[in-house]
Amino acid sequence: MQIKKAEQRNNIIEAACQEFYSNGFKGSSMRNIAQNADVSLSNIYNYFKNKDEILIQILKPLMTEITSMLGEHNDSSKLDTTVFYLDSFIEEGADYYMNLVTMYKKELKLLLCDCEGSLYESFREDFIGLQCDIGRAYLKEMKQKYPDINANISSLFVRNISSWFVEILSELVCNDYPLDKMRTFFEEYVLFSTAGWKKIMNI
Repeated sequence: MQIKKAEQRNNIIEAACQEFYSNGFKGSSMRNIAQNADVSLSNIYNYFKNKDEILIQILKPLMTEITSMLGEHNDSSKLDTTVFYLDSFIEEGADYYMNLVTMYKKELKLLLCDCEGSLYESFREDFIGLQCDIGRAYLKEMKQKYPDINANISSLFVRNISSWFVEILSELVCNDYPLDKMRTFFEEYVLFSTAGWKKIMNI
């Protein structure tokens, strides 16, 4: 019985994935999800109270990855001026972003572009705000470690750089670019960003 319940729950999640990916969160209905999962509408509520609860499960792996990415941004290994001179840093950065958008393309598109009406509808703005906070903390810690660098970067610049990153992710997951072109883009993006921060911080 427990195995059957687990299978039914997974069927509901799979049906919801197809529904959300096709119609967006707002355009999806619990009735359609129940029908495609071959479960009655009344029974689906024994597994999930509402669409938001299903959405949380669908996006859980992606949200875990995003949390990890943000949490590791200011690791001690990153708080070092040598990363601005390492080719390996560019390669690793390009690899990471490439894996992110290929592994979680559908989830990112749903999260960034099709979550109107859900508990994640303000995610874009929240994510930009988190990036700004992390960026300011990074500059503060770098200034403490390297007093001669320029950490007096305007909040408007940090805000727009953070916003640009979100727009980049949206552009890549909402369109079908060839993998080789995306890889080239990410190499260019990391190189451009690294050179830009190196210059503006006087490193």
